[in-house]
Amino acid sequence: MKRPTILTFGNIVMDGLYRVESLPGHDEKVFASSAAWSPGGPAVHFALEAASLGLSSGVLGWIGTDAFGRQIEETLRRRGVSPLLQRVPEAPTPTAVVIVDRTGEKAVLLSPPIDRERLAEAGLPPGVDISAADHLHTHLFREELVLRVLDLAKRQGVTTSLDVEPSSVERWGTEAVRRALALTDIAFVNERAVNMLVPGGAGPETKLPGITASGPSIVVCTRASRGSVVCAPGRLITCPAIPVETVSSLGAGDIFSSVFVCALLSGKPPEEAAVTATAASAVSVSRSPDAVCYPTKDDIADMLEKSPVVPSVIEVGSNGNLHQR
Repeated sequence: MKRPTILTFGNIVMDGLYRVESLPGHDEKVFASSAAWSPGGPAVHFALEAASLGLSSGVLGWIGTDAFGRQIEETLRRRGVSPLLQRVPEAPTPTAVVIVDRTGEKAVLLSPPIDRERLAEAGLPPGVDISAADHLHTHLFREELVLRVLDLAKRQGVTTSLDVEPSSVERWGTEAVRRALALTDIAFVNERAVNMLVPGGAGPETKLPGITASGPSIVVCTRASRGSVVCAPGRLITCPAIPVETVSSLGAGDIFSSVFVCALLSGKPPEEAAVTATAASAVSVSRSPDAVCYPTKDDIADMLEKSPVVPSVIEVGSNGNLHQR
């Protein structure tokens, strides 16, 4: 079988991870027990996890010409990810200060992104052939750019996935988000994003088909400690979370999404992909307090051996009837 190639596209940042006893309040100063800087952003986390699983991956996006930009490129190469990055002259690489407390909860302070006009001037990095990839993953960061790249991928027969954050839905508006979903094969949402896209009092199990109607064949709703719900063709899958002690949740959602997509590309059905992604997320949040943990296949297998996950699958017949499997 052809080795899948993952291409991610998104806002590239340098993450500063600070560990504290508790998140500071208004006008409060606290000392961090540790601090570390590493490449971040949904596209970077997704690609690094794919590389950790042994897949070929690359990151498409923009960085500045500063030291952080150079460090991002060097780190990605060292970890086996192709940095398909365009340097924007005299623009600082965006940063994110991530403060994590003893419970694993976090607060994030983002620097201003690279100016929209500067990105338009820079254009996409030269020599990038999206058709060479098997799958493209992105998130809602720049409407015109994301829609253009998703459309290009679809026209070239490359499958696509989209991370739909609530804050991005607020910025884009639901109609623009649905235009992106129309170009998407797999969508990742949380419950708040589901409620924004499909208002009403019902749960995600009832609302997810309303999102698949916009275009994606698979919609995954992540629910933190309550696991996930997956709406796939002909079935609705509920996957419980693995109870672990959370030391850092940084990047965990992107790692879940990456493992889910990589599992599908390897031929696993959606219910097995959900189980594999659940185990990867459990490994990620429980292993390293000072850096993002990108689980390997062995890490995931060990987690599932210790904590097996049994998803609930409801088959949806052509007549709309539900059948518990």
